[in-house]
Amino acid sequence: MELFKNINPKKLFEPSYIFEKTPSANSDYLYLAIVFGLFIVLAIVFWFIYGKKKKNLPVLSSLQGRFFNIFFYTGISGLVLIFFRFQQIPYLGSRLFLLILILVFIIWSIYLLYFYFKILPQKINKFREEQIYNKYLP
Repeated sequence: MELFKNINPKKLFEPSYIFEKTPSANSDYLYLAIVFGLFIVLAIVFWFIYGKKKKNLPVLSSLQGRFFNIFFYTGISGLVLIFFRFQQIPYLGSRLFLLILILVFIIWSIYLLYFYFKILPQKINKFREEQIYNKYLP
């Protein structure tokens, strides 16, 4: 792919490269626009998948909202930043905002994975215990 031939890893960590106020719009940001568009599609897919599953297990409604939020808002924010880049709007189209968005997405994903693997199983067990308990109440 030509995309990876153009990337210089040393340049990615130079402050002048990151803090450039109006980077050129000629780069391969179409690939990033596709990724952010796929994030929005993924958010909608997660919404419908967990929407069907939460009928049997209402505890999943919090997970449905969390997955939708991370992918939808990251996708929308990314597309807005790519739009600013194409319009060459100073500061708003800079690489710094894109880097901040990626870092926020990574941190948010780590928290979401923690919730999915640690907190959610406890909530599911508690819900099932309450179902069993309520089954025998008059």
